[in-house]
Amino acid sequence: MLMELKAEIAAPSASPGRSKRRLLPLLLADRSVRAGLGLAAFFAFWQALTSLGIIDGFLLPSPVAVAGALWEMALDGSLWIHLGASLQRVAIGFVIACVVGISLGLVCGWWRAVADFVRPVVEALRPIPPLAWIPITILWFGLGDSASYFLVFLGAVFPAFVATYTAVRGLDRNQMNAALCLGATPWQLFTDVLIPASLPIILPGLRIALGVGWMCVVTAELIAAQTGLGYLIQQSRMLFQINNVVAGMVAIGLVGFAMSAVLETIERRVNAWAPSERN
Repeated sequence: MLMELKAEIAAPSASPGRSKRRLLPLLLADRSVRAGLGLAAFFAFWQALTSLGIIDGFLLPSPVAVAGALWEMALDGSLWIHLGASLQRVAIGFVIACVVGISLGLVCGWWRAVADFVRPVVEALRPIPPLAWIPITILWFGLGDSASYFLVFLGAVFPAFVATYTAVRGLDRNQMNAALCLGATPWQLFTDVLIPASLPIILPGLRIALGVGWMCVVTAELIAAQTGLGYLIQQSRMLFQINNVVAGMVAIGLVGFAMSAVLETIERRVNAWAPSERN
């Protein structure tokens, strides 16, 4: 893509208008350019609604006002304190959820008898929203980081388990039989066949699990924490600092977008051999 753009720019052309018409499709072919244009259009529409008075600027501050609030919180350091606390909580809870969910999914997917015992329990607990766990979580862990870790774990463990279990159960048994015929040991069967064949399903499941965990940690901070972006939003609401409320929401969205993009990049690199990642 970059080589095509450089060639287009460097190539002499007798018609500047024609060159611009040829350059535009090349720019729009880049996914990052399209993503940037989509975000720019969204913020421009938002700014227009507040500037024209269609929406009350107090109830929903304009993007310019929100950016100013973010800048002020970044300068005084409060944004980084709350952001760091939220990231720490979601990272620890997500790692624990991945270890438990992936391990349990592998065991249940490989041994059907174990799945018959475990899956009914998982399917009974999975529909309970993490928000419903908050009262009992406070009783168990009090107001602090442990409660947030637990709620993130609850939100992320089930998507990780379901993705892993589905990947293992859907594995083509012909691949396993072929590896056994070639003399593969049980460990080689696990590392060279089972894990690579399951990753195209497990990794998207982990991306979903991280998104759910990020939402859960913010929800927990609204009620059961003294720091974090959720706590920042709650305190700003009580002080009628609406700019800071929306700024906290924007920070949550941007950080969630960045985390998802990082995991998607890792997924594309790890699953580069998969047909769905070749486009």
